[in-house]
Amino acid sequence: MNSARFLYVFLIAAFGCLLSINAPAYTEDAKDKEATKPTEAEQSRSKESTKVKEATKPQEAKPAPEVPIDSVSVTTEQLANKPQDYLNKNIKFTAPFFAFSNLALDYKPAFRSSRTYLSFLVLRPNTHTPFSEIKMAMLIPKEKDPQTKMLQTLHEGDTVEITGHVFACPLDEPWLDVLRIKKIASAAKKGDSDDKTADASEDQLPESK
Repeated sequence: MNSARFLYVFLIAAFGCLLSINAPAYTEDAKDKEATKPTEAEQSRSKESTKVKEATKPQEAKPAPEVPIDSVSVTTEQLANKPQDYLNKNIKFTAPFFAFSNLALDYKPAFRSSRTYLSFLVLRPNTHTPFSEIKMAMLIPKEKDPQTKMLQTLHEGDTVEITGHVFACPLDEPWLDVLRIKKIASAAKKGDSDDKTADASEDQLPESK
């Protein structure tokens, strides 16, 4: 009995020693965790830093708002028939784009240099005939100007809206400084029109007996 009691007391004492040895380690771990835990001040500074980064983050460039131009709406026929009525006025019209041309450039009575200007033609309504009477000259836009990209993607038949200033009428024809050109509709693809024609022809075929 005495040996058993002695063994029991010995085990209790040994277990107590182990606890006392490991206790500081647990305490140190807890202290380390507390030390590495960010304080409220540090958390606040981190949030402020994040806000500053978001505020200084480069934003995507937004296109500049379009400046309105006071103008008179006309048709191409009205402009070509009575150009004197619109002399020294801003006008606006829509027409199908045809092609770039030098027709309105380097003509002395209404001079616009081909070095700094470009020119183009539009089509007459419901035809494939260019409206050569309407002479249009436009300052060549800078490389990064949105107008440059738009001009490069124009195709014959695209509907454009043109705002211009009638600065001269030699030969009794309107000569315009193009102030703005906007593409408002794309030309119908040839494949689409061919498909529609084919569908219409099939609808008209007599039923086989």
